[in-house]
This record gives sequence, C-alpha cells and structure tokens, in this order.
Amino acid sequence: MIRRGLGIAVSLAVLAIGAGSAAAREDALAQVGPGYILSKDLAGGGSEPANDISGIACLPAASGPRHCLLVNDENAGAQFVTIEGTTIRPGPEIRLVGAEPSAATLGTAPTEHRCSEGKGRFSELDGEGIAYAAPYFYVIGSHGCSRRGNTFKLSAFVLARIRFDGSSPPTGREPVETTYRFSDALRAPAPLREFFAVDLQSRSKGAHSRGLNVEGLAVVAGTLHAGLRAPTLDGEAFLVTVPVEALFAPGHAALQAEPRLIPIATGKRTGIRDLTPLPDGRLLVLTGPAQEQEVGYGLIGLDPLTGATTRLGRLPELREAEDEGKPEAIALVEPGRLLVFFDSLPNGAPRAYALP
Repeated sequence: MIRRGLGIAVSLAVLAIGAGSAAAREDALAQVGPGYILSKDLAGGGSEPANDISGIACLPAASGPRHCLLVNDENAGAQFVTIEGTTIRPGPEIRLVGAEPSAATLGTAPTEHRCSEGKGRFSELDGEGIAYAAPYFYVIGSHGCSRRGNTFKLSAFVLARIRFDGSSPPTGREPVETTYRFSDALRAPAPLREFFAVDLQSRSKGAHSRGLNVEGLAVVAGTLHAGLRAPTLDGEAFLVTVPVEALFAPGHAALQAEPRLIPIATGKRTGIRDLTPLPDGRLLVLTGPAQEQEVGYGLIGLDPLTGATTRLGRLPELREAEDEGKPEAIALVEPGRLLVFFDSLPNGAPRAYALP
C-alpha cells in the first residue's frame, strides 16, 4: 500500500487492529506473574496517587536495580522510579516546564492554532511519551489542543530531554533542555499540517476532521520517532521521525531537517498509543482507539527503516473491576517480558505480559 504525497514509498502489510478485525481474533498475550508491587504511591497532580500514567522508559538492562522515568499527563514534570525484580520504588520528581514559557526553550513557539476555546494557561506538559537513548531521557507533550477543554496550551507543545546516565541515583535536579521544534515537524508534511492544533473531537469537515496529538515516543540511533494517536486516515496511523540533534540545535531558528512520515496500517479508528524499542532495532507499537471508540489494544513490530510490520498479538481485556483502565505505557523490562501501565487506574496498575 503506497500513499502519495507523503514523500516516502513504503510497502505495508495490511493490519487491522480492533473490533471485527483480524487482530480481534488474535491470541491475547498471557499475563505473567508475580504482580508488581509499589513501595509507595506514584505522584499524582495533587494529594491522590497518579491516575493518568501515560509513558515510561528505562535505561538498558544491567545487573541490579533498573532506573526508569514515568510521566503522568496531568503533571508539569516526570518521576524517576527504580525497578528491582517486581518491586517498583518511586523516586524524585523532576520539573520539566514552569508556570511561564522559558526564554531558554529552543526553536520558536507555535502561535497559530485552531483550538476552538482559544489560549489556555501555560501549565502541565501533558506528557504523553518517554524515551531513553544514552545519556538522555526524552519526554514529549501531546502537541495538540487539550482533549477535554479544546484549548491551546503552549506547555503541551514542548519536547524535553533530561541528562541522566545512571552512574549515580537520580536526584530530580538533572539538567533539562526544552525545544518547540517538534511542532515544526508536525506542520511540515502533508497531510498532517491540516490537523495541527485542531480540536481533537472536531467534526466540522466530516469523519477525518479531528485534530492531531502525540502519544508514543522512541529514540533509536540518533532519530526520534513520535507515534500519533490522531489523526488516522483510511485505516492508517502515522509515525513522525526527525534527527534528534536538529530538534535540539542551539538557538531559536526553525527546524533545519526534513521530517519523515511513516504510515502504519493499524485499522479503522485505531491510533498509536505508545512505542518502545526492541533489541533487534525494531519498534514495538501499542495501538488502540484514536479517540474514544470501542477498539481493542494490539501490538505491532515495526522496522522504521523499511516500514515492514509484524502483528504480535493483543492485550487481553481487564476484569470488570478495572475495565476503565486503558493501556498507555509500555517498556520491555527483560527479553520477552513487557511491562504495561494503565491510564485511569491508581498508580497505573502495572503488570507484565509475555511478548512473542
């Protein structure tokens, strides 16, 4: 399947993730135990435990405890955690954006938008994805109008990176750089530019008029890959790839690199919900509802160089007491063992699944 006007020609296997599709008939991944235990609650937006975990990334496996970073999309920052066996120990928080825009943020802030409720307050990052590539963690905002309020919050259009090499325990005071240049990458290629900073639930132009938002992130071999939850077009979701150093080049000039757009056949109404690297250089893509549709959650292996895809299975439905939970954050914690955190469940209700 080749889409014209994307600047690439990628042959894709036809994948359909969701109700009534081939993926709905796939085998569900088996949950493996014992379950994960948190030594204390993860930090939420207030006094309650985190209830909106949306991303996780970890340093490569090594002997002893493993350092990771989690993001709760209602917070202005992220939180370090240490995983040792099946125990998760929450650590210090690190603030990524302040109460006002920073003059040190690289690139130029986007100003034009079509969020119907106008400009919102510069506040939380609305962090939706995390990646690690030595010596940095990367955290990306949603880069879209707020889902509930349809407002334009500049703080959500920030990409941050935190220098951390794991040589000593995290402190929450690690150096942080921020950039606006990923907005340039989203506004450059067709057909994405027409969806940039448009209400996510807009229907003014028909079924494909909804806006754009980022929900997955991976950094491999100097290239940043961002997965889009929306838009989806003709059963395809999109991966946007950009050289990392172009995003974090000094100064306030616009992005000086050509973004690459990779369409992935995910199925109707199905977008990308998270990304994590696999040891062989492929990306593991978590798919799920592009908006709020009744669509299942599946896993695809993607070669970002060729666009070749492999369907790997689906995540089983949760039991009735947890049916509000939505898989939002994935990390490969050891070969064949996938750690999953769920949005809308206290502390993300982490559990592991056997990955084929």
